[in-house]
Amino acid sequence: MPKDTDLAPTQQEAPAALMTLAGRNFDHAYIQRPRRWLAVILIAYLLVAGQYAVRTPAWQAPDEPAHYNYIAQIAATGRLPVLEPGDYSQSRLNHLLAERFANPGAIEQVQYEDYQPPLYYILVTPVFWLTGGSLIALRLFSVLLGAITLLLLYRCLEVVFPEKPLISVTATAFAAMLPMHVAMSASVNNDNLSEALIMAAFLMLLQWMHGVYYRSGKDNAAPASDASPRQTRRLIWLGVLLGLGMATKFYAYLLAPVVVLVVFVVAWLRPRADPQRAGSAASASGPGRAAGQALRVIGPAFLIGLPVWLRNMRLYGPGDPLGLARHDAVVVGQPATADWIAHNGWVAYSERAFSFTFNSFWGVFGWMGVFMDERIYTALLIFTGVIFLGLLWATVRLISGPPDTDMDRYQTHVQILFALLIGMVFLAYLLYNAKFVQHQGRYFFWGLLPISAMFAMGWREVLHPIQGVITGFLGAVLAVSLGVTGYMSGNVDKWPDLLLFLISLLLLLQPLLLADLDERTIKRLPSSLRRLFRRPPVARLMRPLRLAAWSVPFVLLFLLNLLIPTLYLMPQLTP
Repeated sequence: MPKDTDLAPTQQEAPAALMTLAGRNFDHAYIQRPRRWLAVILIAYLLVAGQYAVRTPAWQAPDEPAHYNYIAQIAATGRLPVLEPGDYSQSRLNHLLAERFANPGAIEQVQYEDYQPPLYYILVTPVFWLTGGSLIALRLFSVLLGAITLLLLYRCLEVVFPEKPLISVTATAFAAMLPMHVAMSASVNNDNLSEALIMAAFLMLLQWMHGVYYRSGKDNAAPASDASPRQTRRLIWLGVLLGLGMATKFYAYLLAPVVVLVVFVVAWLRPRADPQRAGSAASASGPGRAAGQALRVIGPAFLIGLPVWLRNMRLYGPGDPLGLARHDAVVVGQPATADWIAHNGWVAYSERAFSFTFNSFWGVFGWMGVFMDERIYTALLIFTGVIFLGLLWATVRLISGPPDTDMDRYQTHVQILFALLIGMVFLAYLLYNAKFVQHQGRYFFWGLLPISAMFAMGWREVLHPIQGVITGFLGAVLAVSLGVTGYMSGNVDKWPDLLLFLISLLLLLQPLLLADLDERTIKRLPSSLRRLFRRPPVARLMRPLRLAAWSVPFVLLFLLNLLIPTLYLMPQLTP
């Protein structure tokens, strides 16, 4: 990994910096020494996640008793459990929820996760033995897995955007402070190991793609051979990680075909598309050789997943290698989508789908029954709108190509891959909800890498002077429109108007934070202000102000995470 250095332009370098602000210097104007900020983010995550782990009342996380009992059965018998009729009872679960799990012994019959792949439960069983089955210890183990996931996420984006720390640091901060994700990372479930393995698989894939697109060393202009021993090892490790993911949770099965397809397409089309690989080199990179590369991924993944499939077919039948048919036969009583729509109508269903999905992505706690103050969701909705506008500006620049975009071909193709993965996450969510009413935003978290990356690119974009001013102007127009409409109707909603005004003001003033670096901004200022911003003390002050402006949403999310257990979890979930 490249060593962190202070790349922010000095006062003497200002003229050169002014001409290159849209490139590497833009990111370093905000984030210097990114790995130091990574350490700060990890410490903040450990603080808030540790608080969730300790202060969330026992069993008050989705499916936590069932995951715990899976581990307890392995610890007691030394064998993997089997999902059987009676392991799930909706009425029994409703009774436990109603009494807030006041009777700890009653959870022993909650065993409906026994069909899950076994790797997480086997891995965490020694923690169960060493701590006497301590729920808090198991939760803290999950917190550790969450920290590993954050490190891998940062490294993934550092590989793709080495000179754009705003993307890697922002994405990591978002994933670390997203309240719902933090709460899930502090509970007992197999999602945490699954996310870590998926993130590690992404890292192998992105490093392999980097090796195909670029030659090793400082010269990034020519593609490297994708048949080197290092590249081969990356593909094998990619297969191993996918196999381990499939032995942990079913999300890896959704990811595996995409990964194999990407390996095949990149190995085949990317070398042939480059004129420097024409002739015999181009013919050597045909579909047959690309298929060989893909098999290096498929082979290890298949060998690791095979024992799990054989066991399930022996227990649940030859046609049920994943245990899903047994699960559907045992876990009955969940609200079916068709029945819900027939009773309430499409309009009510659509409204619930959007509002509940959005709210639960940011944070609906307990067993999806503990909501935050409605004003918090309003603030998050407005902020999400800002991110979407930023993502729109970034997409327009990306489509326009150089010099409008500062992304090279590898980075552009990775962003296309991320967009496709997000589309796949949404499609899987829609298909699942076509069967059951499960509008839970946490089901998006297996796509945490592309979602966090897109969030970071949107926030990075509105930090640019022009894009920030346009976004702020649109927000101000909307705030005025809402205020006038509310005044005329006699129903002024002050909270959204105030939030829109504050965010718009921040974005409209944001170019001033770059006035010591951006020539276009300086030219528009009065001469007295131009002289002011060129003074070294003012230039030194601009750096922490830029950092503060960038960090505002994450500091607020950190404070929100500190307050959630006290304000919402303990009052509403303690027996």
